[in-house]
Amino acid sequence: MLRLLIVDDEPPARARIRQVLADAAAAAPHEIVGEAPNGVTALELMDRLQPDVVLLDIHMPGMNGIEVARHLAARPQPPAIIFVTAYDEHALEAFEVQALAYLLKPVRADKLAAALARAQRLGPNEPRLEQGAQA
Repeated sequence: MLRLLIVDDEPPARARIRQVLADAAAAAPHEIVGEAPNGVTALELMDRLQPDVVLLDIHMPGMNGIEVARHLAARPQPPAIIFVTAYDEHALEAFEVQALAYLLKPVRADKLAAALARAQRLGPNEPRLEQGAQA
């Protein structure tokens, strides 16, 4: 069962991700171990929560999602990163930080379940991002 951390600055967006995850639970068993409203808090929670996957927004105040992903990629055992964003123009940067997937909001349960299933199959430090942004 995958351990997930949800990172988004907007409470309604975090609630929506929780709902989509509930819809995808049968196809992708998981446990939400925490939520963070910004990148700094997400990095502070990493050691304590040890998520397997981080569901990460890009546009956040302070530290954006790409910066968070860079910090996470530098860890010895980085979690898989699944970007969940409303902005399609950051897909190239997501490639550069070894993201597993780049999902556009509003994310669909089948797309999220497929990305989580891929995270379950991959070992740490393997190339992650699937070709192209997913709608």
